[in-house]
Amino acid sequence: MSVIATFSLFIVSGCEKNQDDWEITSDKCVFIEHHINTDGELIEGNYREGPGYDVPTFSFDSVTGILSGHINFQTNKSLKLIFGNGRSSSGVAGTGVSTMLLGINKLPFEYDNFKITNIEVNGTIHLLYNDSIIVLKRNEEWIKLTSIIDTQNNAGEIAKAKLTWTDRIVNYGIIEKSNIK
Repeated sequence: MSVIATFSLFIVSGCEKNQDDWEITSDKCVFIEHHINTDGELIEGNYREGPGYDVPTFSFDSVTGILSGHINFQTNKSLKLIFGNGRSSSGVAGTGVSTMLLGINKLPFEYDNFKITNIEVNGTIHLLYNDSIIVLKRNEEWIKLTSIIDTQNNAGEIAKAKLTWTDRIVNYGIIEKSNIK
């Protein structure tokens, strides 16, 4: 039997807007990152560890504004948004990090359960995620924590672990395209 608890730490909501004209200068774009971490804490028994992930493909230094890593898109004048997406595991849930970057030239942008509908001139992002309307200003984040107690039966031996998913979206705001390495 699993016990499920969901806790949203911070959600900013707003209205969906249409974007007709791009007002941020062509030497800049907006960077947003989505990351889900699964952490497992052993409660009892010999819990089978979850999967491992490959290495991360990018890093962002929020102090210098430098985004570096595997850039598989053009950083041309039409680039409006860079979308970073990733997963990681820790504890008995698994190990490692897997990430990717997508360059977006046109809005709205849809990826899995994301739809970015608008970017304001100050870098504020309007998006839909899992049926929630979220508005994030520069350096704002949305976090949702979900925990369960997972039980495994390993050849008659019961094992339990608390699994916690941290689902996080961060808007790093407007960055200089010259800082994309």
